[in-house]
Amino acid sequence: MPEFLNQSANYQKQWNYFAKARYRGADDPVVAAYAIPKLDFIESAVPLAQTTVLDVGCGNGVFTHYLKDRCKSLTALDFSANMLAENPFRKLVQADAGSLPFKSGSFDVAFEANLLHHADSPRQVVLEMARVARRWVVLLEPNRNNPVMFAFGLVVKAERASLKSCPSGLRKLLSDCGLKIRLSVCTGMISQNNTPAFLVPFLRYFDRSFPFGEYVITVGEKETAGRIGIPPNSDDETRLPV
Repeated sequence: MPEFLNQSANYQKQWNYFAKARYRGADDPVVAAYAIPKLDFIESAVPLAQTTVLDVGCGNGVFTHYLKDRCKSLTALDFSANMLAENPFRKLVQADAGSLPFKSGSFDVAFEANLLHHADSPRQVVLEMARVARRWVVLLEPNRNNPVMFAFGLVVKAERASLKSCPSGLRKLLSDCGLKIRLSVCTGMISQNNTPAFLVPFLRYFDRSFPFGEYVITVGEKETAGRIGIPPNSDDETRLPV
């Protein structure tokens, strides 16, 4: 493992897991069916076209691939060299989500998908996202209230912490980090990696808000958010308290 990464037992487990992981490519039709409806939900609360975005825990580009055409500029970050090697985007950074290598207020939006339940300290990751974001923090995580996601969390050790992931918990996490909740919705029954392609036309019906959707989308806004598009103070190194 690179020296900059957390050396805990969990991180070693996650590092080994993602070093061997093989997923559908970002341009796969099933991945598109998974990602695009969720970005549509996010755009109901965040004007992505006007924003600079940091994709935290970008993996092999599942959301990077579609975010790049929706926002003003995009930077993508992950701790796994294996995942970054599979990501077709080029503005990539290898780093730890718990200690983001950017100045405060470097982006309008900090976005993550399916990262927090792999992290040692989800709160620390969100605090870092809030620090580097001028305005919005967007979380997209599994919904333990969905039977499929609950079973997946039981079976796959590296996904075990997803059993703690639920709408109320994600709202509380953002609130505890000083953000106001702007969107909280459960949606979807398509998984980018596990859904058979032939089921996609039938599962599109669930790309709407319903309590037992597989994923929770939660958008938080900073209380003291400035206007988007205003360059950050390049001398500001202040971090939110942990």
